[in-house]
Amino acid sequence: MANPTDIEFYEEWRLTSPMAILFIAIRRFRRVVRSVIEIVSLGGLTVVLLRFLDVGLVTAILYYAVAVLAFVVISAVVSFLVLRVKISEAGIAMKSGVFRRTHKVVLWERIRSINLESGPIERIFRLVRVSVDTASSMGSEIEIPALPIFVGQHLRSHVKEPQLTDSQRLPDEISATETSAESYDQSLYELRGKNMLIAAICSKGMIFATVLGIGFVLVITSNAYLIYYQVNLADEDVPTDTTLQEEVHDKLKEDLETNLNFFSALQQAWKWSAEERIENRSKSITQLLLPLVFLLLAFVVILIPSFIIGFLVKAAIFCVSHNDYRLRQEDSKLISERGLITRKTTTVEIRKVQILRIYLTVRSRLFQRYDVKVQQSDEDDTVQSAVGNAAHQIDIPCVDSAFCREIAEQIFPKANQQLPLDPRSTEIQRFSPAYFFIGLLGVGPLILVLLWGELWFLMGTRAAIIWSLVLVPLGTLIWWQYWRRTGYAFYENFILLRKGFLGHDLRVIPISKLQEVRISQSIIQRLHNRCTLQMFSHSTTYTNSLKIPFMNRVFAERIRDYLLFRIESGKTRWC
Repeated sequence: MANPTDIEFYEEWRLTSPMAILFIAIRRFRRVVRSVIEIVSLGGLTVVLLRFLDVGLVTAILYYAVAVLAFVVISAVVSFLVLRVKISEAGIAMKSGVFRRTHKVVLWERIRSINLESGPIERIFRLVRVSVDTASSMGSEIEIPALPIFVGQHLRSHVKEPQLTDSQRLPDEISATETSAESYDQSLYELRGKNMLIAAICSKGMIFATVLGIGFVLVITSNAYLIYYQVNLADEDVPTDTTLQEEVHDKLKEDLETNLNFFSALQQAWKWSAEERIENRSKSITQLLLPLVFLLLAFVVILIPSFIIGFLVKAAIFCVSHNDYRLRQEDSKLISERGLITRKTTTVEIRKVQILRIYLTVRSRLFQRYDVKVQQSDEDDTVQSAVGNAAHQIDIPCVDSAFCREIAEQIFPKANQQLPLDPRSTEIQRFSPAYFFIGLLGVGPLILVLLWGELWFLMGTRAAIIWSLVLVPLGTLIWWQYWRRTGYAFYENFILLRKGFLGHDLRVIPISKLQEVRISQSIIQRLHNRCTLQMFSHSTTYTNSLKIPFMNRVFAERIRDYLLFRIESGKTRWC
């Protein structure tokens, strides 16, 4: 009988470690919490429980917490009992599912990377989470929790790049193979000391963290005010034969029944709006713009401190997640390792890299540092990509321009030495001015009508006109700022696309990695002989395709024909 510590043990269907129950439970708990947040807030759920179960606030929350915990634990145990993993010479197989049975088989030749991740609990028990990625998957094809660490290392070492003859490869791939053979297991970059501090200051996601912080503060403040209001109201009107808790409970029920009546709430809002419009008729321009002054004061008093707090929190999270960051090249792979609590290892095949992205933010411009992202597949629209946890990409923070050139040469050995990798380069041509004016004149009036209607409903006709005259130039300035930072450039083997608002985002796309090119025209574009050139790389969807809007139709057709010729005549092999 095979020993569980030997790899031969997993040549038959086997259970993983019982610790998988814990990790499945955590995953289910996250899924439940995410669903609750998306569907209904905890306050709304509590109100429903109070309304239909006739229980107290604390009791309702406890009931809900116990039900969620019981569901998570029971479903995790049942899922673990039906989870099976099999490793053979052909590939990796996994069976899962309680009501809907899923049987996945991934052959070794289809696997493009295997990523390992281990948290603090996993490291104690010498376990690892394994993510198996293929060329046809945007996310992980198979995710296996709580495998012994030696199994994960065996799986990653088993994935080798297929050996091709020189006639089957492009010159770029031959050079990449020769380069990787000379620099086996070469250390490329480490993030420590001063660079770690600068990277934390320039880390992305600070605005998102600040918005969440503001939302959290507003929710807490509003709920505290409501509780204070209800308690004081009950304290003033409470009868001698009832308790304070019963009075608050009854008042909450009454408010719920009133607010759930949509038509009643709409009538009250319309009545309040009519009173405000009548009152605003006699106000001066200064009085009407006074709320704008209050908004600016709120921006200074609330947003700036929240911005600082969000920055400190995001910087702390960055330091923990990128602790002891290392980037190295092993054969034809780029491997990044990072993390203090959870040690995350990400692997990307150099020859399968589709997009090299270089970011320059407002903060990083002060330090002359860039953030680089090496993408094996395009995952711009995924949440995981937004938080920096996408499995098919490697993030390299806080590097200088020389390293940008070095990593570009590692990934694209035949890149033109004159290829501008600075996102601010003047060689990158802006999108057509028609894109700016059509967007401003086409979408702008619709936004203006909606804005004016909302302002009219809240403040009246005169106030809506005055506010619109103030906000329209601001919106125009924002759109102009976005347009002036967008652009494109074509080179012999590469396409450069740039976008941004406050910062710059430069994409370098090899022509050999494109799979489809389209030309589309809207009604307005047809009137001006313009079109949108869309380019699709592997795993690129329609929503996040590479687009160049409002190009001249004749020029776009010439570019399309050239790109299609390069695609059809290329010998790049997709795995």
